Order: sequence, then C-alpha cells, then structure tokens
Amino acid sequence: MTKNALPPESGRDWSASERAPNRQEIWDRFIDELDRSGQAGSAADVVTPTTLDPSAPSGKRFADLTLVEVQSLAKVAGNLGRRGDVVTMIWQQTQKQLKQLKRTRR
Repeated sequence: MTKNALPPESGRDWSASERAPNRQEIWDRFIDELDRSGQAGSAADVVTPTTLDPSAPSGKRFADLTLVEVQSLAKVAGNLGRRGDVVTMIWQQTQKQLKQLKRTRR
C-alpha cells in the first residue's frame, strides 16, 4: 500500500506536499475496503470514514450500523455520483452472515 493509499482514519498527518483525499476518494476507499473484507469473509469490522460527510455515520463499525444509517450512506454516495445500492447490498449481506453465525452458535 502506498502512503497516499492510507485512509484518513489511519491518523496519518498529511504534509504540505501531499493532498488529503477528497470525498469521492474517501468513499471509493471505503467501498474497496468493504469489498476486500467481504471477499475475505466479512465486512462487519470495517469502520465508516470519519471525514466523509457530516450527515453520515462516522467511525462506526459497519456491522453496527442501522438501516437508517446505511440509507444515509447510500444518499451520500448518490450525492458523490456513486451507486448507493452497493453499500446497502454489502450491509444486507453482512447482516445475513451475522444472523447465520448466531444461529450456528446456538
């Protein structure tokens, strides 16, 4: 991973010679992380970006989001020119996996 590929949540300070990622880049990195984590087993532990949008849930574990919060993220995606249904679909799949996991533990 290159140093510019670090998400803003990493706590990294951006020097004057580097630019901070814009909202579209933050969104794209978030979705990429959800996709990678989902392919590896579960996107549940991905944390929502803290610098994406004031109306979006921030710094929250993806599995802990409510439907209303996911709908808020989908709206932000649409405002950024991105498909909001992607985050909704990943969240639904994550919730389904978590429910199945709880059933198998009983």
